[in-house]
Amino acid sequence: MKAFNRIIICFSFAVISCSAVKTTEVYGTEMEIVDNVRSRVMIKKFNAQDKDKSFLDFVSQFDNLITVKNGDSIVLNEKSKTLLMLGYTNSCVIFNNKEVEIIIDNKHKIRLNKEQLPKYKFIYIWKDRNNYKIEYTNEAKSFM
Repeated sequence: MKAFNRIIICFSFAVISCSAVKTTEVYGTEMEIVDNVRSRVMIKKFNAQDKDKSFLDFVSQFDNLITVKNGDSIVLNEKSKTLLMLGYTNSCVIFNNKEVEIIIDNKHKIRLNKEQLPKYKFIYIWKDRNNYKIEYTNEAKSFM
């Protein structure tokens, strides 16, 4: 009976650990001034010149309901699917001086690093199953 209980416990642990969300954070160079043309154009077009605003971009392998909470507000709440030819899914402008929580399919929660967030204008999120890569950078990426 003890062997059977051990097998059940090991199996339960394996199932729980396989379904957990894993995140990897990558940080780019911190800069006071964003200094490339593509980045400056995006910042101006979306009125994000304020130091407390950043872009949050979902870039690959998504076919999910994505909810982004920024402080007390919901800034994105929609089913989003990656455009395979572009490698782009969805984006929104966030206030980087407030808590940012991303909820995938109403079950997986990811919190962005509140201390690092104000240092970067562009945050990119990639998905590979339940693994998420979060890149903080000051350079806009091209999707075309």
